[in-house]
Amino acid sequence: MSQELIRSSRPFFPKEDINAILSDLGLVLEEGKLRNGKNLKTFEKIVSDYLGIKYALSLDSDSSALETVLQYYKIKDREVIVSTNSFISIPNSVLYAGGQVVFADIKKETLSMNPVDLYKKITAKTCGVILTHIAGFPHPELNKIQEFCQNNHLFLIEDATHAMGAAIADQKIGTFGDAAIFAFTPTKVATTGEGGMLVTNDSQLADYARLYSYYGSGPEKTQFVNLGRHMLLPEIAAILGIYQMRRIEEFIAKRNQIAAIYNEAFDQINGLDTVKVKKDNRCSYYKYPLILNSKFNKAEIQKKLLNNRVETGTIFYPPCHMQTIYASETKNRSLLNAEDVLTRTITLPMHTALTDQDISQVVTSVKKAIDC
Repeated sequence: MSQELIRSSRPFFPKEDINAILSDLGLVLEEGKLRNGKNLKTFEKIVSDYLGIKYALSLDSDSSALETVLQYYKIKDREVIVSTNSFISIPNSVLYAGGQVVFADIKKETLSMNPVDLYKKITAKTCGVILTHIAGFPHPELNKIQEFCQNNHLFLIEDATHAMGAAIADQKIGTFGDAAIFAFTPTKVATTGEGGMLVTNDSQLADYARLYSYYGSGPEKTQFVNLGRHMLLPEIAAILGIYQMRRIEEFIAKRNQIAAIYNEAFDQINGLDTVKVKKDNRCSYYKYPLILNSKFNKAEIQKKLLNNRVETGTIFYPPCHMQTIYASETKNRSLLNAEDVLTRTITLPMHTALTDQDISQVVTSVKKAIDC
């Protein structure tokens, strides 16, 4: 049995990529072109070609990408509906753009936004929906929500921060809504160290984002026509992204192989539930959620696993509406499904660097922790 901690998540760079990355970094340092260089353009083209979308704009974070979209849609004093099972950066971006956050509940079996609760939250002030593909699972009712938004003149933004490479049939996640955001932080399926991306087929949004991401500048970056921020992704980070995206299919295949082993091990155990991938969908498995029966104490299970050198996580607990910044708002009061199921959900190690021995140890440790 391995004596090292089996980490819940971590980035992975093959040795041959590390050598090539160091060489490319050296060239950038010699040239002295640290932003807006050829590597940034290459990275953006790789992503747009991979997704099959017209515009992909690299930014310093997914929060920057989302805030840019929300500023474009002029959401000030209007309501945006967000799944409470999202990272805190999603509702925070709504506030930064001057909007009002309304949280929707989730379905227990999918951990994804419940369309029925979404429909209940619509008011005259609602202007759009941010839909999270939680843990890399394509939202199983995306098409229904997409149609609803179109019929009600609401923008739909895909929070695809977990879902690079996930797909519904042959269409990649991130290409269904009016825009989508991706994240390239160290825990994601592909990483640039830190960074994000805005993707869209809307040329006007793409043009706005280019201006907004550099202080609202005009084409020559000497005339400033709008209020904006500094949100550029450095050239060095883009190099990491290039090498990671070249291996994205390899990474996703490995994650799906790990998930298949986990599913086989845990699907037949009474007291454990796994999240299922809808037929014809592909999950990127940013994380692997395991839902515990209420008879188990989550903290005790996690402690037992850690004692067996298996690190775990959550997705996400407490949910956003229970966080201090939002908990006092009356419109964000209890969302019962989220409060129930997320307190019983852990995530198991899921990353490309896991070995067969690591995976076996995770399975054995989970069974031991629940006395199976």
